[in-house]
Amino acid sequence: MSDTHVRTRIAPSPTGTPHIGNTRTALFDYLLAHKYGGEFILRIEDTDQDRSVPGSIEKIYEIHHFLGLVPDESPQVGGPFGPYIQTERLDIYQKYAQLLLDTGAAYHCFCTEERLKQLHETNKFAKYDRFCRHLSSEEVASKLASGAPFVLRAKLSETGFTVWHDLVQGKLSLPNTECDDKVLMKTNGIPTYHLASVVDDHLMKISHVLRGVEWLASTPIHLFLYEAFGWEPPVLAHVPLLLGPDKTKLSKRHGAKSVLEYAADGYLPEAINNFLFYLGFSYKDNSDLLTLPEMIEIFDETKIQRQNAIFDIQRLNYLNSQWIKKLSSADLFDRLKSFIPTDWSPEKVLQIIALVKDRAFTLKDFAPAAEYFFSTPTVESSAILAQSAHSSAETKAWFATAIKIIEDISDFSSTSLHEQLSEAQAASGFSPKEAFMSLRVAISGRNVTPPLFDCFVILGREETVKRLQAVLS
Repeated sequence: MSDTHVRTRIAPSPTGTPHIGNTRTALFDYLLAHKYGGEFILRIEDTDQDRSVPGSIEKIYEIHHFLGLVPDESPQVGGPFGPYIQTERLDIYQKYAQLLLDTGAAYHCFCTEERLKQLHETNKFAKYDRFCRHLSSEEVASKLASGAPFVLRAKLSETGFTVWHDLVQGKLSLPNTECDDKVLMKTNGIPTYHLASVVDDHLMKISHVLRGVEWLASTPIHLFLYEAFGWEPPVLAHVPLLLGPDKTKLSKRHGAKSVLEYAADGYLPEAINNFLFYLGFSYKDNSDLLTLPEMIEIFDETKIQRQNAIFDIQRLNYLNSQWIKKLSSADLFDRLKSFIPTDWSPEKVLQIIALVKDRAFTLKDFAPAAEYFFSTPTVESSAILAQSAHSSAETKAWFATAIKIIEDISDFSSTSLHEQLSEAQAASGFSPKEAFMSLRVAISGRNVTPPLFDCFVILGREETVKRLQAVLS
């Protein structure tokens, strides 16, 4: 690696919001490039126009911005090897497609869609039967002269093996008899992924291509093209799949979503990066909270795990809750702004954050946990009596005592309230649980809240008394 200037790329297609697995690959690309002082490139591979979804490119940018995986070169920031959108590079691909034709590495295929469909229906696993590969030059010239539509296909070897060393998977080999003469250029003059990605990776000086293991079967065609052009191929690294806890293909039923959906659900970018880092890479017991700079320092491309990674949403929840605890109240407040009502007092919110952040799994948990601080709950007397376990008269007497202490106490602090109310409770005949749980339900309508006396302080003397009086009456 010391002799290589590392340049990595993530090249999503704008066919929808990127899958969480694609985002993990982007993270690994980012870490590898920055570990060696190289560049991380974002390229948009939009040659499959039929499947393009409007707005997808903007979502790709948004994901990278949210996670802090900022590319050094991209359609947005530019760079020395642009354009970085493939449909803006069509003349480049035409040039290299013609070169493949001229050197005999590609050929014209005039097979109709009907013929290919029939071939597939006969055997859905059948490769293209290379019918047009054996047309004479005269037949090809005649069809071209007649204006017959065609695609360009790669003329792969029909014998031997394609052998290569994969950075993650080790030494790999595929028999060429199992490889297909893939389409390189479609009838409309737009290249397929195979041609466009190889040309772009070479021209953009990509040193390492990290991608999912589902692309292993395409490696022979890519290595064939590098050889046909006389180019040195990049280092290939095929990272493992993400599976659900049941070892099946990851899907929404396992809790998998896009990064933007996780962001909308209140997950922090630090937690998502941390979670993705451990899906395919191990560090200590995989529980450390790591920042991107720390991940860059730790990352070792030779230690990416070969086995498929198990996506466990509970693991993400745990990491997110730990990151919420780690953030300062001021930082957390800034991130909470889109999750809480705009009319909530910032001063009160900051007070509440310190109390509730240890109980939150996501930012979405905050508003429901804090709502009773801003609106008076409706509390039934039966709920109070259920907690006090005493008669109505006894419970009223206890409430009257508590209200008197709260009204008269000079130091309205959590510590002083705790001391004086505990003294009164000890003399009341109520157990601590009976006394304080009944007060808790009275002010919040809930059985579980942050420490009761801290809640009194945040509500304030007047509001606390008002809520207790409402229950008493």
